[in-house]
Amino acid sequence: MATATDTANQPLELDDDEQEIVEAELVALLPALSGARREGYEALAAAVADGSVPPELVVHLQSLLELALQTARARKLYRAEGEKILTGLFRRTPAGRALSRQLGDINTALKAVAGHELRSARVGMRTLGHFTVTLRTDEVTLTLAVRPDGMNVDSVEVTDAPTPT
Repeated sequence: MATATDTANQPLELDDDEQEIVEAELVALLPALSGARREGYEALAAAVADGSVPPELVVHLQSLLELALQTARARKLYRAEGEKILTGLFRRTPAGRALSRQLGDINTALKAVAGHELRSARVGMRTLGHFTVTLRTDEVTLTLAVRPDGMNVDSVEVTDAPTPT
């Protein structure tokens, strides 16, 4: 089985559907770029046309996918199916794999409150665009940090369950 390090040094192979949508996104993006930035995306376009994105161009692919997905352009133009295709492709990039690990950590932390009666739920703002979500049970307090670039586990506090008298 290939590790994350192994796959980071391998080209990212595209299937026909991924290739078609990424090519369309590049056609829309390239006219807005110039200079070295345009050259990087032109190199990506050539690689996408060949169906294989080398590791050094994956950063451009990630940026293109983030733009299409975060702005809802993917859903608007390619409907839910196209959005699903681009999301699946994003998950195969280093940023997508990191996000998947983050989600795994969050889901693991959420298991700490599963089966417990929720006593309170609170959303707080640390600063503009940075929030916390705190879930409290008698046994667990879970705080999640929410930022524009994602969510992660801020803290998990486990207390001894009250002993019935």
